[in-house]
Order: sequence, then structure tokens, then C-alpha cells
Amino acid sequence: MAKILIVDDHQQSRAAARQILAKDGHEVWDVPDGVQALDLLEIITFDLVLTDIYMAAVDGVELLTRIQQRGHRAPVVAMSGGGFASREEVLALAKECGAVAILAKPFTPKQLREAIRPLLKPPPPA
Repeated sequence: MAKILIVDDHQQSRAAARQILAKDGHEVWDVPDGVQALDLLEIITFDLVLTDIYMAAVDGVELLTRIQQRGHRAPVVAMSGGGFASREEVLALAKECGAVAILAKPFTPKQLREAIRPLLKPPPPA
């Protein structure tokens, strides 16, 4: 299956997404901020990055920008529950900055799967 990186400063959100994706057979890494995500992206080739927008140090928008600047090819799904702006505004900004999909928090397992399914390569035939 896919190698997926989850970037979120809320431990419970990371754990929930990790559980869903691991149950589906994906290899999942999770980190609490964009700094650690950028470090991992230098040593592991991920098939997908799932990132929160509001985080300390390197937020999701900056992470998106740096991923593009460094030439990483993994599609990025931005997620947010809002904050200083409505989640719709935050997610629209993320889309403008290069996110290929958006996911409003909180989300259901079905919503997560539907957001990432079109972004992952199908498994090779058995």
C-alpha cells in the first residue's frame, strides 16, 4: 500500500488518522510539526502527505510551499478545523498554495478515505 505522512500538532488527530490509514494497510508515519515533516521528507519518499494547517514553527501552508520548492512529488492533503479564520477560508488558502485536496476537521473515516483514494496509485495486480 502507500507510504503516508501525517503532520498535525494535535496528538489525538494524528492518532485517529494513523489508526484509520494503518487499518487500511498503509505504512504511516506521523509527526507533530512541519519541521519534523521536512526532515522526514528528505530521507523517505512518501506517496501522500496529510497536514494540518495551524501548527507552530512551520505551519501547513509553509510546509506546502517548502515541499514544492524542494521538488517533492507527494500530493498534499490539507486539513483544518479553522482557527483565526473559518475552516473554509483556511482550506481555500491551502488549495491556492498547492494542496491537491482538503479535509475539514473533524472528519469521519469515510471522509478521510474518500479524500485520499483518488490520490493514491492502485496496488499492482496480484
